[in-house]
Amino acid sequence: MADAVTVLDIGSRWIKAGWAYNQPTDGEPRILAPSAVYVDPSGPGADPGVSTSSAPGELQHPIRRGRIVSWDQFESLAYYVLYELMGWELGNEGNIMICEPVLTGRSDRETMAQLMFEVFNVTGIFCQDQAVLSLYAVGRTNGLVVDLGHDKIDVATVAEGMLIPSSVRRLDFGGANLTQYLQRLLQDPQRAQPQPDGAGGLHPTQPLSDDDAEALKALCARCAETRAGFTSAVESAAAETFRLPDGQEFTVAAEGLRVGEALFQPYELLGVRGPNIAEAACDSAACLHDALLRKVMFENMLVVGGGSVIPGVTQRFLSEARSLVPAAANAALTPIPEYMPSPNVTRDAAWVGGSVLAKVALLQNHFIVKAEYDEAGPGAVHRRCA
Repeated sequence: MADAVTVLDIGSRWIKAGWAYNQPTDGEPRILAPSAVYVDPSGPGADPGVSTSSAPGELQHPIRRGRIVSWDQFESLAYYVLYELMGWELGNEGNIMICEPVLTGRSDRETMAQLMFEVFNVTGIFCQDQAVLSLYAVGRTNGLVVDLGHDKIDVATVAEGMLIPSSVRRLDFGGANLTQYLQRLLQDPQRAQPQPDGAGGLHPTQPLSDDDAEALKALCARCAETRAGFTSAVESAAAETFRLPDGQEFTVAAEGLRVGEALFQPYELLGVRGPNIAEAACDSAACLHDALLRKVMFENMLVVGGGSVIPGVTQRFLSEARSLVPAAANAALTPIPEYMPSPNVTRDAAWVGGSVLAKVALLQNHFIVKAEYDEAGPGAVHRRCA
């Protein structure tokens, strides 16, 4: 494993891990693990004065809005993913590529390097922004990336493989907000009974659990082509029944449309102030001073992340963006190469791009190795990881 490279994509809901591979193959993230750690109240560090005989443990989320908020919990999570699931061997860990969220601070990157070298004993480490890697996944080094994440949405422009920090826009809502919105829709007393036109749907009498709501959202969420189309579609929506993996059935109608629409009307539907994803994307590109570079960004937009698999979201995003940019800009989406093996390349774009870059970086000796770390300390990670 000395020359092997593990690609670790850090997300608030999922951690994706797998071996870097040569394109094109049928490789995908080998491991998809929830970004959660079970904390036992009777474990080390528990308060000895508090009885825990009946106190249940709870799931903690060490990664929130693109930041690792608990390094101890993240260490436990990474150990489980890398050694238990990936099959790392003690003393033969190899190299690791970290796909890190945009706006990751220098101190966090140094802490990651310190953790990997001193605790996980890796041979080498390389870090890169998820926005840059998402473009690598589709064979591009220039473009505007909209990453629809679990608890945030990141928008950024990339030029010649380098993130432009001043263009980064972060929206404080994401897939989790859509899930909560679906739960509220299903529990709205005014919509508890089917409407005469069938638009009301049939709703559970008990609150829908987070896991069930996530599963139902994945089945029913969709986007209308335009805002006017959304209004007419809601009025004529027919009830549909969806079966969850555990066998439960739910009948919904316009709720799926409303969930997708929340990405484009966050204030009206979610109560979240700020721009929608198309407005944020246009603002990100508009901040660039070079007119030619702005045009390049508008003509190479890429929607990735878990929310990118919602049916109709990319078409709606393009429609909204075209209404906001000059006609001469010819706003367009970056096409997914036909040779890409994964049908979910946009969902896994950062990991796929990381596996592509990892091979190149290893061959060109861009990885920070242990000798450099021992010489310069955690700050060595900034030498080649821009």
